[in-house]
Amino acid sequence: MTKTLLILRHAERPAIEDGTVGDELALTQNGIDQTTRFAQSLSQKVLSIESSPILRCIQTADIVARHHGFPLDSVGRSTLLGDPGFFIEDAELAWTNWLEQGVDAVNQHLLSGTSTWPGFKDLDQAVGQMGRSIKERLTRSEDGIHLWVTHDTIVATLASRLQKFPLELSDWPDYLGGLRVELGVEGSLDISYSQRGFGSEPTDLVFG
Repeated sequence: MTKTLLILRHAERPAIEDGTVGDELALTQNGIDQTTRFAQSLSQKVLSIESSPILRCIQTADIVARHHGFPLDSVGRSTLLGDPGFFIEDAELAWTNWLEQGVDAVNQHLLSGTSTWPGFKDLDQAVGQMGRSIKERLTRSEDGIHLWVTHDTIVATLASRLQKFPLELSDWPDYLGGLRVELGVEGSLDISYSQRGFGSEPTDLVFG
């Protein structure tokens, strides 16, 4: 048995219109089906579930909870996982980057940028804090799975900056893509990244 944290992008949603955030978008029927199959694939005991407060993440988390008999009123909501997310200092100011710089430029900054953009926290410091929180969570845990349901930007930033070499834009996580973090020997974090969703071939990452 292992101590595992899965950091998962939500399942499929409709396309977001340009210049909008799309917080109101719910899962598609295919997204619901995807999540059901994912929930069925989890064989370990589900110890905790936390979700971004955004609807599509809540739906993804709740489907997994129902399948595993996890109480819905125990599914947590965390603004570290979205609305605004762990790397955002000022959501309104940060949004101007998406409007003025464009999605690709912001995504590239999240993956490997070294400067601090308006509205953003220092990304390496923010990721470092998340890494320490993950290690503490797993160190104190019993064997089983903790699940965090979040957004592509959160998954991509963590996946890129918790390894020695950053991801490329072509590595951006698809629906239900994410990180599997396990507590290894002597308290190390063993991390693998699945771009196309769990069940696909993972890419091993090194925590550092």
